[in-house]
Amino acid sequence: MPASPSTTKDSIIHAAGELFASHGFGSVTARQVAKAANVALSAIPYHFGSMENLYQETLLRACEVSPQAVPFAQRALAAPPEEGIRLAIQWAMEDYAGIEVAWPVRLIAREELDPSPIFQKVIDRKFAPEWDWLSQVVARASGRERSSPAVKFGVMTMYTLAVSTLTHRAVLERLAPELLKTQRDAIIEIIARVTLDAVQHYAASTADSSAGSNRA
Repeated sequence: MPASPSTTKDSIIHAAGELFASHGFGSVTARQVAKAANVALSAIPYHFGSMENLYQETLLRACEVSPQAVPFAQRALAAPPEEGIRLAIQWAMEDYAGIEVAWPVRLIAREELDPSPIFQKVIDRKFAPEWDWLSQVVARASGRERSSPAVKFGVMTMYTLAVSTLTHRAVLERLAPELLKTQRDAIIEIIARVTLDAVQHYAASTADSSAGSNRA
């Protein structure tokens, strides 16, 4: 996730991110972004060409993986299958743990609730490749095809549990601080088990449904 701005272009993206997250793309002007970034108005077209391009780059920046999470993704497919799942879970958790500013989460949440046409490009360039490698990780551990609905169900389960643990960390730190800080490995292990259980449960339930249809 984005760190603090270090260049003019970064400053513009961070300022735009705050504004887009709060007001939406259609309600933000180039003049507002330039003022918030403390740059000349001409810097917007110079660096981005258009507000649409600025919004796309800001969305992609919001989706960047934290550097501390990258090694876990690199190791996940090379590790033994079930260890790969644990590494993928750590990847998701480290990604959210690395958030330094709040606007990326708020901007993505806004897009998920009310997607813009640009969001499909973000899906294609960011989320689809991540989904593909997570599917490979779960497929290896479950012994199923990565394109199967059961594997997709497992990926959805794993990602949802891992991310929700971190996105709700402010609540968890107040309600169960000792667990969040000292039981991280246990949390990862439980999510890994639930992920594989989800794959098996989905496969079994659809097999039962098919058998019932055939008997009928």
